[in-house]
Amino acid sequence: MDFYQGCVLAAVVAFVVLVIFAVRTIIQIAHTAEAVEYLAISAAEKVDQTQSAFALLDSVSSFLNSGVFKAAKAGMELVNRFRKEK
Repeated sequence: MDFYQGCVLAAVVAFVVLVIFAVRTIIQIAHTAEAVEYLAISAAEKVDQTQSAFALLDSVSSFLNSGVFKAAKAGMELVNRFRKEK
């Protein structure tokens, strides 16, 4: 085997190794994409589960900002002032 055949053999072996690593990398990327998709679906389900809690917080917040709560608070302050004066 002369020098050129050895170079060709080394180049072919290097190319085969490169192809093997490229295929393994593509397979790993596919697995990673599946894991990311699973995490995204799981996170979406968790967000859907917490949506009712945020709706409850929103309704409580709107009640606290409403006039009914402010009037009740003012009434309680008046009652407390009359109690302190006695």
